[in-house]
Amino acid sequence: MKPEHKNGGAIRTFLDTFSSYMRLDDYVEFHANRIKAGTQTFLDLDVYQGDKLATIVVEQYAVRSKLQGCVIVAIPEPEYGIPIFSFQMGGNKTQSIALVDLSPTAPDIDYTPIRPVCEKYRQQLGLEPSKIDWVNAMYSPLHLHCHYAALDENAFIAAMAEYLDVWIEHYYKPAVPLTDPAAIQTVTDAILRYKRILHENDPAHGIFAKAWGRPVADAFMHLETRDHPALPLHDEPEEEIVLWKNTELNISWTRDAQEQVMEAPITVHHVIRNAIETKASAANIALITADVFDRYKEAPPAG
Repeated sequence: MKPEHKNGGAIRTFLDTFSSYMRLDDYVEFHANRIKAGTQTFLDLDVYQGDKLATIVVEQYAVRSKLQGCVIVAIPEPEYGIPIFSFQMGGNKTQSIALVDLSPTAPDIDYTPIRPVCEKYRQQLGLEPSKIDWVNAMYSPLHLHCHYAALDENAFIAAMAEYLDVWIEHYYKPAVPLTDPAAIQTVTDAILRYKRILHENDPAHGIFAKAWGRPVADAFMHLETRDHPALPLHDEPEEEIVLWKNTELNISWTRDAQEQVMEAPITVHHVIRNAIETKASAANIALITADVFDRYKEAPPAG
């Protein structure tokens, strides 16, 4: 029986199209939720397998009820040179982060079938190729990527549906087992590289560790990466946060406020910090708490 999902858009589109290829009678469900001050940080994660596929991740999440989204990833067994189907879409009421791609698992994948779909939706949605190094390191040149900008999410779901159709008809269905050990090793290495780059740059583990505790966040990561080839969990001590202090403005940060900034991509931390400190200084506030951060993060610039 097909499971029900609260996200009625992208996840339903994916399941309506692809569930007949999935093992719906044997899968893992994972749920965690932190309720604090009327907000929720939650994750609903389902991990499936399927014919030719080692892992199918279907998840939806929310961070303090402010950011929310979903992720869908289908990773092949290393014996099949199928590109990795990758999709994510989330954000807040005004800005979106989104990506869809058929990520390469071998150097000789023919991307001719997906090119017209990519060109169509880049033009329709006004999207350019990503300028982020780690994104370009793991995804194909024919990805669609939106990074904290306005986005027609319904059109992006339509793009995802077309990418999915091409992936099924041109890569998934025709795939036959590889017989060359070197080719199998190439796919294995590509999958491990994909998992490693994704989890080194995705802030989800750190956000969830702060919300639920590291053992719970580790369990989430393990479920996503445990299937062969598995990405090992690193037994490293939890990173200590050095709280910010602006001696020039005589402004300090509390841990809760600083963690809210660190939930954003690292490339914009300094922009957010400088904007909040400028507004706090203009209001003669010496300590930036979570409440102060919430008050000023979307306020107009001071002065």
